[in-house]
Amino acid sequence: MSYFPTNKDEISLIKFIAKYQYLNVSDAKYFFNSSRYYRNRIKTLIDKNFLRKIKWVLVLGQSGIQYAKALNFEYNKLNKNQEYRERLLHLSNIAAYYNNCKTVNFIPSFAIKDKRIFTITGRRFIGIFDINGFEYLTYQILKEHDNKYIQSVIYDIQKEMKYKNIIILIDDINRIDLNNFAFGLNQILIIKDNETNREKLKYLHSIRWKEIIDKCYKGAYLSEYSFCEYTNNKDKFINTFYFLDSEKITRLKYFINENSTKKACIICNTELETRLRKDLPGANYCVVDLEQYIDKERKYYYC
Repeated sequence: MSYFPTNKDEISLIKFIAKYQYLNVSDAKYFFNSSRYYRNRIKTLIDKNFLRKIKWVLVLGQSGIQYAKALNFEYNKLNKNQEYRERLLHLSNIAAYYNNCKTVNFIPSFAIKDKRIFTITGRRFIGIFDINGFEYLTYQILKEHDNKYIQSVIYDIQKEMKYKNIIILIDDINRIDLNNFAFGLNQILIIKDNETNREKLKYLHSIRWKEIIDKCYKGAYLSEYSFCEYTNNKDKFINTFYFLDSEKITRLKYFINENSTKKACIICNTELETRLRKDLPGANYCVVDLEQYIDKERKYYYC
């Protein structure tokens, strides 16, 4: 036992790979405070056979397997199916990014316990994001996924019975028609999958919206209507956007079409305004640097 690692970063990495089976070498940086020396730490673990490297992918070595079993870590035997390996690498990439993050917990699809509901053949979700206690069933549309796959995601969401909040991570938002992603749910967030937006996800529920509302539309308050979040109950009906939300866009379209004398108002940043004007040209916009209204957690390299 004295031969086993005692460094908490190394233990965290081994524990993670025991669960996810595969991890890209470049994603190992999320487990170490110092990005400068993490490759040396990885090499040491490989030399001691706690890890093995298969091309640019890390798996447990024999000592790592013994260690995981001795400490009763969650351990999944290595699955060598190529297609499933690629899926696990995408899952571990997301989970590693949020390793030790205080606001986001990613639960991969294979770890969801209710087997009767979530392991139906053909389901496309990759897991659940728990963001400050709010759960989002999550899908990922990669560049190698064709239109048939996108249609299968649509069908998958249509038959979802439990979750009313959805996140779709996609390589290019222009690949999908937002009109096809409205099912009467609470939220469907369509998010371009890049590091900037993954960072933003940490603060999805940390924006001081009331402060922004008071600045842009003084006198407005929380709304009881389904088509807006705030209102002055006279002529302003206000929605906020931190990411594209296809459900919210659909509700706003209907409101604008049916209420020509009332103002649909949107608060968003500059980037979203450009996109939203294509879908909601009849709305009034208050453009705000939303990052100024977020109290961010102390920044660590891995979180």
